[in-house]
Amino acid sequence: MTDAGRSRATATDDSAFRRLPARFSGVIAVALAAGAVVLVAAEPVQRWVLAVALVGVAVFAGGGMLWRRDRSVAIGVVGVAIGVVGTLLVAAALGLALTRPPRYVDRVELLPGLVGLWVLAAGLVPLRLGSERTLVDAGTGLVFLTVLAGGVIQSTPLRAVLLAGVLTMVAWDVAENAVSLGGQLGVAADAGRSEIVHVGGSVAVGAVAVVLVALVNELDVDGLPFAGLIALLVAGVILTLFYNR
Repeated sequence: MTDAGRSRATATDDSAFRRLPARFSGVIAVALAAGAVVLVAAEPVQRWVLAVALVGVAVFAGGGMLWRRDRSVAIGVVGVAIGVVGTLLVAAALGLALTRPPRYVDRVELLPGLVGLWVLAAGLVPLRLGSERTLVDAGTGLVFLTVLAGGVIQSTPLRAVLLAGVLTMVAWDVAENAVSLGGQLGVAADAGRSEIVHVGGSVAVGAVAVVLVALVNELDVDGLPFAGLIALLVAGVILTLFYNR
């Protein structure tokens, strides 16, 4: 092979090995986080506003992936335009969340989750290379604020809050795995089986944590308030997920 041929082959290999978060795990992570918000945002007006935000997040993520994964300038411009439309939809949903729910607590509960879903998607596009983990942490942290608000100021049923908390932790773990796989194998790698196994393992850990914490709650232990149950849940899930990494 000539030097020119080797250069073209190297360029092709470099193009194929792009350190972007794994697509399948990224989609699952955003879906899990959205499920967490749905569980605690139970009012009809909240669900309606959330639906607008989810459409915006999906459009933003689709445009962002098109922009990141295609080197054609024309397609990249189209991807950016689609991403901007999605972001505007999310911004519109935030405006609705600030004005439509009749109760102030409904607004406080919903806002962090809406922002968190967009930030999580931005980390998995990614919006900025090198900031994937920071955006993932921030996005899932904001979603978890909505979960806490649902339990503390909205008196959402304990089981719904526990399940939403686990979904948020699992979303964080799956998103982190998406970033890791993309960095190690590249976006074009066929890692579907590995991703499915990881998602299944994380969901199993979360399910066990919910059952255990629910059993502790049924024991009606004196001096163990709601915040203690949530802390127990989060600590158990995070420690187990880190142990299994």
